[in-house]
Formats: sequence, C-alpha cells, structure tokens
Amino acid sequence: MLPAEIVKGSKCFAFYPDQSASCPIPDRLLRTDRGNWLDHSYPPYFYAVMSVFVTDHLGTSILLMRAVNSMLYVGVLTALFFLLPRGMRHLVVWTAAISIVPLGMFLIASVNPSGWSVLSATGLWLAMWGFFVQTGARKWILAAISVLLLLLGAGARADSAVYGVLALIVAAVLAFRRDRRYALDLILPAALVVVAVLLFFSGGQSAIVTGDTAVEDRPLPLSSLVFVNAKLLPQLWAGVFGMWGLGWLDTTMPGIVWITTLTVFGALCFMGLRVGDWRKRLALAGAALALVAVPMYILIHDAVIVGSYVQPRYIYPLIIIFGGVALVGFARAGLGLNRLQLVVVAVGLVLANSVALHVNMRRYISGLDVQNFNLNWPIEWWWNVPLSPMVVWAAGSAAFAVAAGALVLLVWERRTAPLEEERVQPSESLVA
Repeated sequence: MLPAEIVKGSKCFAFYPDQSASCPIPDRLLRTDRGNWLDHSYPPYFYAVMSVFVTDHLGTSILLMRAVNSMLYVGVLTALFFLLPRGMRHLVVWTAAISIVPLGMFLIASVNPSGWSVLSATGLWLAMWGFFVQTGARKWILAAISVLLLLLGAGARADSAVYGVLALIVAAVLAFRRDRRYALDLILPAALVVVAVLLFFSGGQSAIVTGDTAVEDRPLPLSSLVFVNAKLLPQLWAGVFGMWGLGWLDTTMPGIVWITTLTVFGALCFMGLRVGDWRKRLALAGAALALVAVPMYILIHDAVIVGSYVQPRYIYPLIIIFGGVALVGFARAGLGLNRLQLVVVAVGLVLANSVALHVNMRRYISGLDVQNFNLNWPIEWWWNVPLSPMVVWAAGSAAFAVAAGALVLLVWERRTAPLEEERVQPSESLVA
C-alpha cells in the first residue's frame, strides 16, 4: 500500500508532453504490485540506500533523495580529483563536462538508479588507473573509491556491472607496465570483476544474457535486423546528447541543445585521437567496440529496432567512458585549446544546459504547448515553496555558468601551447 501520489502521480501526463504535472490525486493509500521488492528487476542496493531517506512526507523524501544523489556525485568526484596525480586531474573534469548535458544533469539529481551508473562510469576507470600509478595512502584510498564506484554502479543497474568491468579493463590497459608491482595490483580489479559478475546476476535485467532470444517475434529476418540497426545505431548514441527526449522520452530537446553538446563532444574526442600511445589507442578501441557491440546485442536479442525499447540512457555510461579515454594523453589541463576555443566550449555547454533546464521545467509547469520564455506564466503545477520557477531556472543556469567559468579561468592563466607541443604519452602525464 502506497500513497496515491506515487502510484497514480504520473498517469495523466506521462507521454503527453502538452499536459502539465497538475494531476488531481486522491489523498489515500492504493495497492500496487509495481516494485523492485516483487520482481527484483534491478539489484536491490540502490533502493535499499534510498529507502533510508523515506519519510511520511512524499515531497520531503524525494528532495532528500535528490540532494543525497547530487552530493554523492559531487563529493566522490571531488575526492577523486584531489587524490589523483596532478597530470590526471583534468580528466575528471573533462570526462564529466563533455557528456553531462543534458541527460547527465537530468539523471544525477534524480531518484532513478541510472544516476549511480553515471557516477560509476565517470569515475571508476580513473580511480582504478590512479590506484595503479599512485603510492602510499592515496593509493589505498583510491582503491576504496574504486570499490565504492563499482558497487554504486553494479548495485543500481545490472548493465552497469558490465560497464564497470569495461572501466576496470580500460584502467588496467592504460596503466600497463611490465613489472611485479603491476601484476600484484591486478588482483584488485580482478576481484572487482568477480563482484561485478555476481551483482549482474542479482537483478532480473541479467535475463538479457540468460533469457531466450525472441526469435518468433522478430519483425525482420536476422540479417535485415542487423543491417537496419547498424544503420540507425548512431541515433542511439546521439540520444545521449538530447536528440532523444528526456523523462518518458516525451520532453523533446531543441536543436540548440543536442547540436551543441554533440559538436563539443565529437570535436574534443576527434582532437584527442592525435595524442596518446598504444595503450590509450587499445583502451579507446575497446570502448568504441563496446559502444557498438552492447546495444547491437540487446537490439538483436530482443528483436527490436533502434527507437524501440532500448533507450540512450542504457548505453550512456559507455559514451562517458569513451569520451574520457579519448582525452587521455594531454599534458595540460586545457587540452591544447586556445583561449577562444575554451570560451566557445564553455559558452556552448552553459547555453545548452540552460535551454535544456528551461524546456524540462516548462514541460511539467504548464506543458510544452506553452512556448513563452517566462516560466512564471502560466503556472499549472509548481512546488509549494517561496521561489518562483524563473528564480529556480536562473539559479540553476547561473550555478552551471559559474562552475564552467571558474574552470576556464583556472586554465586561462597559462598560455596554452600549440597542439603539437601538447602531445604526451599516458605514462608521462602522471608527473605530479
């Protein structure tokens, strides 16, 4: 028995983008059988942790969960930043920055298990790589963070356990050395791979491996299914950057969001191909292969075509890992970008984030059939708080802009050298 606001809360506006979130909900308990406690579709650990923050007041509970998940993301990545060698710290920032808008911003501060998958994908490969190269207390703290990030990801979604294994392999490849210490260090990621496998099979999502292929339900012959999905697969990747809608996929992002974010991501990844040694190239090739193989396996297994069933957030962690690895090898935090380029990247991400936030708020405040800029009119749904929608939107936009501006200024003080002078091998970039 759960409050009707939970059971019926989204029935009147889910999949109806022109309908606001103002639904008449009866104030009583309703019976429901839709829950992880019953079908065990997801590993139980995300819900076990979030249940700690459940109170008798629904709004308070949701805000607590959102705040905790937000602070967890910021806190873990901040700790990781200061624990890594100086030559790796910029990768924490860039990995998040080029992939976080708009889907990451939507998921991280949510009550969706995918938020933990985003954090795990952003930090696990870096934490484990740092474990291989650091010494002393920092090495073992990074080991603890690696364990935490693996548990967060694999404890939230079964597919994130698979991505965790990929992150561990990427770290081991990037840190490869021919010495005894490296061989001993491999014990930790090997143990975490075992943990990831166990967590994978703790959720019903593992049926994607153990279940039968839906042969009889294929809309096309197998060869045609592979051919069509191979052609459409890039649309799934682009969906991460806003080409697909948010929420129930009914909150469509305008072109200024997804074109900007996809351009920034693609440009920096393409530039990253110019630096790095064989270890970086091997790790990047593995991440690229996973970006093709994992969604294609799911699509073929479930006999569906891109656009049905498989959502961009399912493969989002792979995009994060690929983007981060692509930027390995630069000696300086600015990645060889000159001042104008840094400003263009920052302004583009700030603009895309602000527009995405505005559109997402508009969708629930009044529905997307209202097109005016002022979120304060008309208001069909809003929290019972002394802050107007426009104030919240302005504060969220400004916070992102201040963070982006501060990061640009940190690099601005140093004259960035031409790209040819920025090349450095991964092993050389770890000088503290």
